[in-house]
Amino acid sequence: MSYIMNILFAYPTELNPQKGGVERVTDVLAKALLQKGYTIFYLNWERLFDDYKYPVPIIDLPSSDLENSINMEFYNKFLDANDIKVVINQNGLYGGTYFLSQIRDPNVKIISVLHSDPLGQYKHLFADLMTLREPSTKEKLKRIARFFLYGRVKRIIRRSLKRHYEFIQEHPQYLCLLSDSFKEPLKRWCKLPDNYFVTIPNPNTYENIERIPLKEPIVLFVGRLHTSKKIDWLIDIWSKVVREYDQWKLIIVGDGPEKERLMDKAKRVLNIEFVGRQDPRPYYEKASIFCLASLFEGFPMSLTEAMQFGCVPIVFDSFSASHDIIKSGETGELVKAFDKKEYIKQLKHLMSDGVYRAILSKNAFQYVKQYDISNILPKWIDLIER
Repeated sequence: MSYIMNILFAYPTELNPQKGGVERVTDVLAKALLQKGYTIFYLNWERLFDDYKYPVPIIDLPSSDLENSINMEFYNKFLDANDIKVVINQNGLYGGTYFLSQIRDPNVKIISVLHSDPLGQYKHLFADLMTLREPSTKEKLKRIARFFLYGRVKRIIRRSLKRHYEFIQEHPQYLCLLSDSFKEPLKRWCKLPDNYFVTIPNPNTYENIERIPLKEPIVLFVGRLHTSKKIDWLIDIWSKVVREYDQWKLIIVGDGPEKERLMDKAKRVLNIEFVGRQDPRPYYEKASIFCLASLFEGFPMSLTEAMQFGCVPIVFDSFSASHDIIKSGETGELVKAFDKKEYIKQLKHLMSDGVYRAILSKNAFQYVKQYDISNILPKWIDLIER
């Protein structure tokens, strides 16, 4: 096996691991491949400059208009000049795929990674549209309008997904899924040969964690403050719990477009702390429970990160990969999708029963080791070297 292949990771924005899950998994994987002797580059087309010390050279396209012919010429010349043999598209669910797939050299392999449920937005559209964004008459009227527009919006999303996967069919490339559970539903939309579908879960972020740290009465969320994460639901749930458990607090780590709205909503609820974008490790170390209430996910890095430190996860069963990560009642709690009453019940149970919580914590800590980079990297090397 040769370890001298040159690889390009492509993503719209900067691959700073402090920003989010895709960025962290890229950082972990790139560093592991570097140690094996591969040469790695990053390609961005909407990068904001920051002071993070990246482990590899970063290439920016010359035009901010992705489809500009100047970019296409630059891209293909760069691949040729640097003897790139594999392009790993870390934005496989979105439009950058069209640009990245138009490689002139037939010997360059493209791997498009789908970092979320490939059909998640389509499947859970109704729940999203029916969510009240704020408790106002205007928002209630907007929700009524969204109800009547639901069928039209769903058809638009269906057409968009169909076009996306038909394009991939016409430009054959490996589709890297994060869970086997995504494969069969996707194959009904994208009729690539079976060998083009590959499942590789995300690797763990951290290494050499030998024991579970001492825990505090903290419930934790880590992630982008985005509508799909349904942090407003989490705040609603917390408001029903905190009155009985006022020694506990909810800490929200992350930043995003929903920050101001969520902070305003949280003003009416006790014991919620927004800490912005931070290194999440100190929070994982202290938190007893980790919460997700997302509309859909792929294979959330924050979930496995939390389990690496013995945080007990409680998650809506809104994405099939949740069953890969959580064995309900053993390594955490899976709650029927969007059943807030059941979520409240299970969260209260975890907060009140320290013995039960400790058992799940130990189980989660051990179970998540299967995703250590030492177990995941060989799967990537096998795909790269095919």
